[in-house]
Amino acid sequence: MQARLVRVAPLLMGLVLLASCAPAPTTRGGGDGSSAPSTPKRLVVAMQVSNEQDSPAPYGGSGAGSAALEHFFIFHGNLTAFDSQKNLVPRYAEKVPSIADGDWRVLPSGGMEVTWKIKPNAVWHDGAPLTADDFVFGWTVYKDPAFAVEPRGELASVSDVEAVDEHTLLVRWRAQSILGNVNGNEGVPVLPAHIFKSLYGTGGDRAALENSPYWTTQWVGLGPYKLDQWAQGSYIEGSAFDQYVLGRPKIDRLTIRYVGDVNALVANVLAGEVDLVPAGAQLDINQMVSIRQAWDASQGGTTLLNTKSTRTLYLQFRDPTLPWAQDLRVRQALLYGLNRDELVESLLFGLVPRADYYVPPEEETYRLAEQRGLPKYPYDLARSERLLADAGWTRGNDRMFRNAAGQPFTIDVTASGQGDNVAEATAVAGGWSATGFQSRPTPYAANLATEAAGEVRHSVTGAVLWPWNFTTSDPRTLTRAEIGSAATRWRGGNYGGYTNPAYDALYERFSSELDPQQRQETHLGMLKIIAEDLPVLPLFYRATGLAMRKGVEGPTPTPPIQAGSAWNIHTWDVK
Repeated sequence: MQARLVRVAPLLMGLVLLASCAPAPTTRGGGDGSSAPSTPKRLVVAMQVSNEQDSPAPYGGSGAGSAALEHFFIFHGNLTAFDSQKNLVPRYAEKVPSIADGDWRVLPSGGMEVTWKIKPNAVWHDGAPLTADDFVFGWTVYKDPAFAVEPRGELASVSDVEAVDEHTLLVRWRAQSILGNVNGNEGVPVLPAHIFKSLYGTGGDRAALENSPYWTTQWVGLGPYKLDQWAQGSYIEGSAFDQYVLGRPKIDRLTIRYVGDVNALVANVLAGEVDLVPAGAQLDINQMVSIRQAWDASQGGTTLLNTKSTRTLYLQFRDPTLPWAQDLRVRQALLYGLNRDELVESLLFGLVPRADYYVPPEEETYRLAEQRGLPKYPYDLARSERLLADAGWTRGNDRMFRNAAGQPFTIDVTASGQGDNVAEATAVAGGWSATGFQSRPTPYAANLATEAAGEVRHSVTGAVLWPWNFTTSDPRTLTRAEIGSAATRWRGGNYGGYTNPAYDALYERFSSELDPQQRQETHLGMLKIIAEDLPVLPLFYRATGLAMRKGVEGPTPTPPIQAGSAWNIHTWDVK
């Protein structure tokens, strides 16, 4: 169980890659959406087997990743969520706290107090009422060092969580944060204290809590669907929760199928055996295009793409003798020497743009970055060669770049062996090799355990190909605190070990700034450091895909900071 505990407007919001098909045989129509239709409605969802989570709980099962978010929103939830337009909306809270209303107080000491009112009609799947004590207990487990729970969002700035009364929760912050009134999948966790508290005991019984089936097959949550059956590695069955706080879902029964082979998943969709593939299935764009093309003639369904991340090359800085760690000109040459527009065309069908800044291109911050002239690095071989020559690297007789000692410029590209990662790493290495760098793709096994995979990413000597996911606090990625090590069990997203005190100071200001305009200015300052110092190299934007057969209604584009399709699943319907 330790693994369980350890663990905006979208870019292409308007992109509909085509719609409409004969109803899938796995889905039964029926009724008018009333609470007791004569023929139960069923939705069959498919995901890759690697997307199956350890638990729908907010620990190591449902974090910020798309796959985790799908399970979280279906079987659980929290006080708030973001809608498709990135607006913060209440879920189990009566309202979103605000400074104007006085339930979000900024203290003279620099901290904050945020008071949450829990909806009195919110209940767990077993009928027990949701109370403030459930959040206090979730917080207790989260901060217990015996469980080594991975850091989440801005919770490092929370000092205490108190149940004022049954339906009033007080969250004390030691520092200011713009996310004071955000309490979703990365917020103060909520767990059913009436189930887990006796297992945990007064002394924190780790074994009893970790081994409880209530994390998995007997899960009791808050979400729109109750867990009925979980055949691990195969499927989950759920039924509509009549007492769901936002109203009974329109679809009566839901099945999540876990398919081992992605090609089989696509085949199931096209055969009508699956109604919907959510963003959390993490299909690559070529698989989404295959579905789209097959549906073109029959108008069999709809596919959507939503911005989720920037595909990134994390350069290794732990070894100061590496050429790019020594010299900014080398890092600039690496980016000028890579034809990223060609990568987009060859790998992604031209459906996403080249990435220049670490912010979604439809956001105002991106426009300001362009307006203020933050550097971009379009493909320019001549400029790349001049920069390398200035840094002491010239072409040898074999057209490869070499230093004064005749040593070739070597930089390998490491990526997970899952999905399109190998193809992307191969394309990047091939592009650099054609330019004159000695580069090879070096994939690692896709089935490595989380800690082992983290160690690989933090330890490579060249570049790591990995996404920079847009979240509520993604600029934290390049801070010193995100540098992984054996002591942290290789957690953290700063894979190259880059350090910059100025960047860290800006992030500290960014995370505590309450004024939106000042926060944006601080964010621009961090983007400027990245664009000018190039600790990471942006390649292109990545999108999560959703495919739904004709007759499925309700799924919407998702904001980059919450890339889970199921955020509004209680409103979905099937015809």
